[in-house]
Amino acid sequence: MWRNKNFILLMFGLAVSSTGLWVGIIGNLEFLQKNVESSFLQALIILSGFLVGIFLAPLAGRVIDRSVKRNILIYAGFARVVAILFMYLAIATNSVWWMVIYTFVIGISGTFANPAMQTMLPLIVKKDQLLGANSVHVNIFTGARIIGTALGGVMLVAMSLYSLYTVTLVSYVILLIATFFIRADEDVKKKKDAKAKKENFLSTIRELYPVIKKQRMVVNGIFLLIPAFLFISGFNLMVIEISELQNNPGIKGILYTTEGLCVFIGTFIANKFFKDKPKLTYMLAITFVIATAQLSLFFAEHQIMSIISFGIFGLAAGTLFPVVTTIFQTDVPSEYHGRFFSIKGMIDNIIFQALMLLTGLFLDTIGFKVMVVSFGISSFIYVSIIVLRHLSTKGRMNRESVEISK
Repeated sequence: MWRNKNFILLMFGLAVSSTGLWVGIIGNLEFLQKNVESSFLQALIILSGFLVGIFLAPLAGRVIDRSVKRNILIYAGFARVVAILFMYLAIATNSVWWMVIYTFVIGISGTFANPAMQTMLPLIVKKDQLLGANSVHVNIFTGARIIGTALGGVMLVAMSLYSLYTVTLVSYVILLIATFFIRADEDVKKKKDAKAKKENFLSTIRELYPVIKKQRMVVNGIFLLIPAFLFISGFNLMVIEISELQNNPGIKGILYTTEGLCVFIGTFIANKFFKDKPKLTYMLAITFVIATAQLSLFFAEHQIMSIISFGIFGLAAGTLFPVVTTIFQTDVPSEYHGRFFSIKGMIDNIIFQALMLLTGLFLDTIGFKVMVVSFGISSFIYVSIIVLRHLSTKGRMNRESVEISK
């Protein structure tokens, strides 16, 4: 895998651009804090890019499936570079509207780039190396989050906002240049619809449903990610709450670092023990571990327990995500990859935002301890239902095979 020039180029570009992305996120928050007083309006501006992506996801998936993925990545990379110019205008004029345009362009580019990258990996990496490649991808994003936020925080104290976005601009340019040198064998089949069907969510779902329904591991993988999303969506809010519970601002950095390091270890475990076809029982066990991490946050007022809880989650998430992503890339037919990853990304964003709002609501109403216990118990019940359905299906298949053999 590490002798694969295309893989190295893609990962190098992602590492640099992801770090720049997180530096830019720190800049976004600072700009909004200075120019927008309402927290609700700040949230709307941040979410506007996601909302644009939600509407464009079906179209993006179909375009990716019918186009050269490398070209999609190049166009998306160019759009990101242009977006930074709008942010320069926003800073120069203190105009939030320029930032809204910047957010729209970034959201649109991400809607095309993220699923295109997911479909690109199986084209440049051998099937038996795909799990390792996805593990590296998870590690890169986690490391970029840690380094990027730390770098952005330091730069914010010593430099201007222009400097932060210049770092982001340079990182996007590096990714764009790296993408030009990637070569992949792509068999693109351009189909023309006789009735020029409209690209929308429902029509794309109708196309994907019969394909995905046949792939039980894909269906199970989609559902098993929900408990992890329940934890991740409220991650920042929970870190703030734990900091207040312990009256210790320094715990924020410790929790972020602990979770990030444990994600690295989790991806190593995934690459070491899940190279063969992953069994559903193992994936269910990992999801039970995530539910346990949620429940253990009941004791988060104690520093060591909060660190252990975030460490357990990091290990489980670092193991589960690359395994599930590999299942998606191998079990979903390649001609549907663009549509599948686009729609999945759109649904993930909707679930993520809904769960984040739910976390904020629960923190304001029922409190942190009741919330984490509720989330943990809900996750246990949710996964238990999947286990029971799996056992029921397995029992029925065994009975049918016995009857056939008779």
